[in-house]
Amino acid sequence: EVNYPVMLKAEGIDGTGTVTNLTITGGEIESDLPAPVGTHFRVHIQLSGARNPIDIAVATVRWQRDHRFGVEFVRFEGNAKAQLEEMLNQSDASPS
Repeated sequence: EVNYPVMLKAEGIDGTGTVTNLTITGGEIESDLPAPVGTHFRVHIQLSGARNPIDIAVATVRWQRDHRFGVEFVRFEGNAKAQLEEMLNQSDASPS
């Protein structure tokens, strides 16, 4: 579980939200944006500290409930996938 601000962009949709669950294959986002199943978003995840943001070029909405929806990461921008893997591995290694 995480709590990172995200910027979301789709055709005719532009807004913000919070990613509350994050894996290498997707995540759960809380937002007031309309997010019907099948919508393709560009997702910009602002990480904490001095880490560079992660840009996902295409994330597809797989489920939606109230102000939450799950996305599957389809295409990453640049080295974003490696960056996300590294960040997730560091989180797993940190003591509880």
